[in-house]
Amino acid sequence: MRQILVCALMFVIASSIFFVVGKERQREEKGGAQPTDSKQANDQVEVKTDRFSGVTTVKLKPQVILDKPDHQLTMEIETKLGAKKVSDLEREEVKAIASFESQSKASVDFGDEQLHFLIDGQQLNLGEADIKVDPYANRYNKLKQGFKIRESFLSIFDRSALEHFSRASHIEMRIGPIEFTVSQQAAALLREYCSRVLALRKPDR
Repeated sequence: MRQILVCALMFVIASSIFFVVGKERQREEKGGAQPTDSKQANDQVEVKTDRFSGVTTVKLKPQVILDKPDHQLTMEIETKLGAKKVSDLEREEVKAIASFESQSKASVDFGDEQLHFLIDGQQLNLGEADIKVDPYANRYNKLKQGFKIRESFLSIFDRSALEHFSRASHIEMRIGPIEFTVSQQAAALLREYCSRVLALRKPDR
């Protein structure tokens, strides 16, 4: 009887050890996946400082945020930090210039051209976008294969917008009548970019 109890006890101890080792291995595997995400952000978010002027430029490389067989929309962002400002108000400002490019196989109806976001259900309205057609896109090989029309517009993300995006886990966008959800990958990169800009932004001395 005693031998049976001892064997049962050893079985329980061995099972516990295997359970703990398995959990530690899972943690290590999860931890090993984090550098990949960080590397991806480092590849897509570019930070350069001009050693003469001290101005730091932070860029988010072009990201596809709408991908359909007949219509693609990409976004890239650039922010300059450390430039000389005139007033105290300007010193506190942060402006990120978001450039959007639309390529389509046929004419796209952008309606009133109003740009809206829903960030985790919270509204962010950025007003009218001045959408311009590139008449020379085909001549200078700016069109993707099979696409015929290239259009572009800009939008300004101020500090408040950057703060909203830096915490976003779910982003929806609407331009005119076109609505879509930004992919988790693009949302994560946008979140990383805005967090990086806000972290680098320091008050001018």
